[in-house]
Amino acid sequence: MAPNIRLRHIIPILLYAFVQFFPVLISGVRPEWITPTATGLWFAIGFSLTIIISLFLLWPDLKLYKQQGIQSNLNDTVKWIGLGILMQYGLVIVANLIETWISGDVMGSQNTEQIADIVRLVPVMTLSVVLLGPIMEEILFRHILFGNLSARFGFWIAFAVSSLLFALIHGDNKILVYVAMSFAFTVAYAKTRRLIVPIAIHAFNNALVMVVLFLM
Repeated sequence: MAPNIRLRHIIPILLYAFVQFFPVLISGVRPEWITPTATGLWFAIGFSLTIIISLFLLWPDLKLYKQQGIQSNLNDTVKWIGLGILMQYGLVIVANLIETWISGDVMGSQNTEQIADIVRLVPVMTLSVVLLGPIMEEILFRHILFGNLSARFGFWIAFAVSSLLFALIHGDNKILVYVAMSFAFTVAYAKTRRLIVPIAIHAFNNALVMVVLFLM
C-alpha cells in the first residue's frame, strides 16, 4: 500500500460515511421518512452500491498484491479464516471478562440490541448485517485505513487507530470487545493480504449473533 492515501481510497470512506449517517441527518429535516423499512432498504441498497464502487476503485491494489506475491495461497487463506474465528472468540471472551470486572456487572451490547430490533421489523436488514456490513467495514478499516497507516507507521499504530475508529463507529458501550474483534480481523488480513479473510471472519460472527438472537 502506498504511504500516501490516494483519491481512490478516500472515495469509499466518503461513500461509507454518507450511507451510514444520511438517515441521522435527514431525520432532523424529514423525520417521517425515517421508518424501519425505509432505513433497511437504504442501507441494503446504499452499501451494495458502495461495495461495487469501492471494489472497482481498489482493484489496482488487489492486482498489485497478487503481482508482488504477498497474498496467501488457498490453504493459508482457509487456515487463517479458521484461526481468525478462533482468535476472535477467544479475545472477545477475555474482553468481556475485563469489561465485567471493570464495571462490576454484565453489560449487553447496545448496538446488537438495536440491530436485533430493526432486523425483527425489517428482515432485509439481515443482508446488511451479515454480509454487506462486514464487506464494507473490512474494505474501509482493514484495507484502506490499516493498509495505508501500516505502510507509514507500522502494524501497532495502524491497528490502534483503525481499531479504535472501528469501535467508535458502532456507537456501542462495548469498545474493548470491538477492539478485540478488530485485532483478530487485522492480524488475519496482515498475514494473508486477502480481504476475503477478515470479511469471512466478520460475516461468520455477525451471522452467529443473528442466529442466537432469533433463537432467544
